[in-house]
Amino acid sequence: MDLSEPAFRCSCPSRKFPCKHALALLLLWSDGAVRPGDRPRWAAEWLDQRRERAAQARRKEPAARAPDPRTAQRREQRVDDGVAELSVWLRDRIGQGLARHDDADHGAWDDVARRMVDQQAPGLANTVKGLYSLRYGDDWPGRMLAELGLLALLLRAYRRRAELPEPLRATVRSRVGFTVPQEEVLRGERVRDEWYVTGSRDAEQDQITTRRVWLRGRRTGRSALVLSFAAPGRPLDASLVVGTAFDGELAFYPGAQPLRAIVAERHGPVPAVPQGTTVGGLLQEYADALTRDPWLESWPALLQDVRLATPRDVPVRPDTLHVMDPHGDTLPLRFPSVEESRRDPWRLLAVSGGAPFTLAGEWSPGGLRPLSAWHSQEGLVVL
Repeated sequence: MDLSEPAFRCSCPSRKFPCKHALALLLLWSDGAVRPGDRPRWAAEWLDQRRERAAQARRKEPAARAPDPRTAQRREQRVDDGVAELSVWLRDRIGQGLARHDDADHGAWDDVARRMVDQQAPGLANTVKGLYSLRYGDDWPGRMLAELGLLALLLRAYRRRAELPEPLRATVRSRVGFTVPQEEVLRGERVRDEWYVTGSRDAEQDQITTRRVWLRGRRTGRSALVLSFAAPGRPLDASLVVGTAFDGELAFYPGAQPLRAIVAERHGPVPAVPQGTTVGGLLQEYADALTRDPWLESWPALLQDVRLATPRDVPVRPDTLHVMDPHGDTLPLRFPSVEESRRDPWRLLAVSGGAPFTLAGEWSPGGLRPLSAWHSQEGLVVL
């Protein structure tokens, strides 16, 4: 077995892949029953053949054509026009007042989003689409005003992008909708660590399913987000399983707060367990990240030795479920649906039994969205 893929080879005539012999050997290895030793000659030859075939395939790949600078210039001009148009529209919306954003106004927001797509600024289009959905709850004017302010900041930053340092300029371009080719990302600096898969969730938008997988480096303490996309009827990447860890190299997309990454190379699975932080440590991480990228929508959370708080622990908001760390600091939990808000607290209580546990999730000003939890005795639960 080549554990970096994984890939299998067996002399048995089984048509199943992998065969039961390969699975049995993998189970023995995972239990620590396979002792380390030198590779047999035939195994080394097989690995060398695999590497040679992979190198030949890379050499046969057609060379990427250099982008036409005139095409890039035309897109820059279209995006500039879109940013100017959206800036005028934004001033008009604020001037009219948020109270006029009624249900009958939904078509106007869609029209603006479509205009941003036409102007080749898909990031701005997605932002505008998300703004109208904020119209719920008693505090929606405050939340919408905050998001409109961030949008105005993004438009201003893009207009003055030539004055920004390179990492922040890359962040602004990414938020507007410019993408960086994977080949360029893989040519950049790589970070090797033992990466633990802390959580994963899927979301669907415009008939495209997006999978967000969060990783945490054991040695560096660094967080990473790996995205995969799938059209209707197509499978998503399932190679990163929550609760597993691997020794590998990640290539991060450029930006003021590098977070999104590509798994560049794997060197095999490892039994790593990540070290979490406290509530205060998480909030400090989030504050530091916001100073570099004020448009962050969420931040990976990995809290250690927390427990479910009781209403007596949080008398100010007894109707909201919280987790509490050993210092007595608490964070509210946020569930995206009523069904999950009824189901997941019981699963958290079941895995912890009331004792401290480790919790991974996504933190945003709206609360902490749990993704996975584990206890040394009860094991892992994916929420």
